[in-house]
Amino acid sequence: MKKNIPNLITILRVLLSFLTLFLLDQARYTTTFLACIFIVVIIFTDFLDGFLARKFGVESEIGAILDITGDRIVEFIFWIFFAVKGLLSFWFPVIVISRDVLVDTVRQSAFKQGVKPYEIHSNKIARFVVTSGYFRTGYALAKAVAFTLLGIDLLTIHGKLNFSIHSVALGFAWLALIICLVRGLPVILEAWPYLKNK
Repeated sequence: MKKNIPNLITILRVLLSFLTLFLLDQARYTTTFLACIFIVVIIFTDFLDGFLARKFGVESEIGAILDITGDRIVEFIFWIFFAVKGLLSFWFPVIVISRDVLVDTVRQSAFKQGVKPYEIHSNKIARFVVTSGYFRTGYALAKAVAFTLLGIDLLTIHGKLNFSIHSVALGFAWLALIICLVRGLPVILEAWPYLKNK
């Protein structure tokens, strides 16, 4: 039973993300409040599934693939949703999706040669940027705050708030985008030789 818990959490995180978008799309105080709570839960479970897999000693190839796939789906749908709503430039999801596809492609080449995603990095600085809790937590928090504030900002568009927090939300969205790019660059640089060797 324990071996399935991390994967179930990943699947529930993805399903909860779609429910959260539905709630945000209602643009009501109650549904937006609930959606904001769900965003925090979604970001937290991104840490929880990996933590439990390590704690229970049930790390697996399918678990790692499911976790990365779940992360990508969650991230993509939120960036796309807020771009479609006009709260973000369409360049945000374009850049994030392009970056993630490129990173996952070079990681997959290394993985096929027996190198796990975080084993790619021999450079200490690259390892710190990609794997350290500081950058990973910073990225997660920036996304959580950005998506939450953008969700609240939907109420402004629908005339249900008298003030706008769009500038603050956009600031966190930019921060998340910058961290995303900074964390992706070392992966591309250090995993590229595996792609060339293949």
